[in-house]
Amino acid sequence: MSRPSEFDLIRDCFSSGYPAANDLLLGIGDDCSLIRPPADMELAQSIDTQVAGVHFPTDAPGNLIASRALRCAVSDLAAMGAVPQGFHLALTLSDNNEDFLQDFASGLRLTANTLGIPLLGGDTTYGKHLTISVAVQGWLPRGLGLRRDAARAGQDVWLTGKVGAAALVLDDILRDPTRDDQETAPYYHPRVHLSFGHLLLSLATSAIDISDGLIQDARHIANASGVILNLDATAIPTAVSPEHSRWRECLTGGDDYQLLFTAPQSARERIEACALTAGLNHCARIGHVEEGEPDVCVRKNGELLIFEQEGYTHFNR
Repeated sequence: MSRPSEFDLIRDCFSSGYPAANDLLLGIGDDCSLIRPPADMELAQSIDTQVAGVHFPTDAPGNLIASRALRCAVSDLAAMGAVPQGFHLALTLSDNNEDFLQDFASGLRLTANTLGIPLLGGDTTYGKHLTISVAVQGWLPRGLGLRRDAARAGQDVWLTGKVGAAALVLDDILRDPTRDDQETAPYYHPRVHLSFGHLLLSLATSAIDISDGLIQDARHIANASGVILNLDATAIPTAVSPEHSRWRECLTGGDDYQLLFTAPQSARERIEACALTAGLNHCARIGHVEEGEPDVCVRKNGELLIFEQEGYTHFNR
């Protein structure tokens, strides 16, 4: 029995079952997707690539891989405060295993509907390693996108929730990549803060999602804004207590997809109200911004903490 062709895969796995988009003029099946842009809006775009054996276990189930890949990509829209418009998918497959593709497509459809983001099109190719690239885009009111370069001295530093759960469960996932339960959810099904990110458009001054580690990603804001981020370690919501032997990994492990953002002190009450509206249990004020040479300073009971590695890097492993 012959294997399904590339076009069969597209038709069977990716042509239906995804959310509809009112601004989509032409989607899957042509050379490009065509989008009708709303008036007075800007288009936010991002792309995220995940490689088997690097970003997820090679033998992880397709539906879990799909959930993780799409959620990680859409989190960039949340960090900018954008409303999702759609996504493109590029798959490099080592073989066209129909069972795997059906499982992958099932997880992708479920996640896309959960996040409310339509599939606009994509590409499939052959290669030695399974590689998933997801390009996402969304709409923003003109001039209101949350960037990394607008943190200012005197502002607060906030974090939407606990960090560290995904990093601490990774060893268990590597032992059993099929495990799909409450403990592995932070890794395979990270929460994407789309609604809260959009609420921050009128409140926050800068934002980033925590993908590579809290300390490392905080440094991106510090460098882009030319400021010091002073963080109180005891105020940071973490998966384990500061007395735990693996507590430091919570600050550097990454894969959290919480939002780190800065905002004026005058916005505190409104941010707390928005956090309640968005159902956030651990949105916390974890520090403040100061003038000075760009840096991230983490203090625990007054002691400055030093981290040999601040987060995940691809080429220093």
